Amino acid sequence: MPEIVVVRSSRRRKTVSARMDDDGRARLMVPATSSPREVQEYIQKLLPDLLKQRQRNKRQQDARASDEYLIARAEALMERLPKMTRPTSIRWVTNQNTRWGSATPSRGSIRLSHVLQGAPEYVIDFVLHHELCHFIELNHSARFRALESLYSRKAEAEAYLAGLSAGLKFQKLKG
Repeated sequence: MPEIVVVRSSRRRKTVSARMDDDGRARLMVPATSSPREVQEYIQKLLPDLLKQRQRNKRQQDARASDEYLIARAEALMERLPKMTRPTSIRWVTNQNTRWGSATPSRGSIRLSHVLQGAPEYVIDFVLHHELCHFIELNHSARFRALESLYSRKAEAEAYLAGLSAGLKFQKLKG
């Protein structure tokens, strides 16, 4: 059972909401006029759904952290690319801190930074797509860029990665 933090708001009149904080606490937002009995009713009503949602998110996050997840995503992406040598190894790594991913076609391997494990699927797919393009074109030539542009959410993924990169740099500065 998580710790429950009740936040009373004079701006709330009727609505009640609950969410899980990053620290594992359940935050219940209620109108300031709520009685202790009403707060208990809100907790009994909202907490079970909140715990189920947290469990679902944890299972989904665990599944996405597996190398098998990356392999399945890459298989789907390869269907949209020209015929290519298939990678023999696709995995998450923790020692890649300056790049999102890397490919070594001569060894048949692709590695993605573990930092991306919490990113949206379209971002992970874009990085995988980028690395798969290296199995067709080794450098970042015009031909490579044309292949890379086949990914429909390229601009959106690049924007996400730019924001993530800026956030990580800021975090390092705050140290």
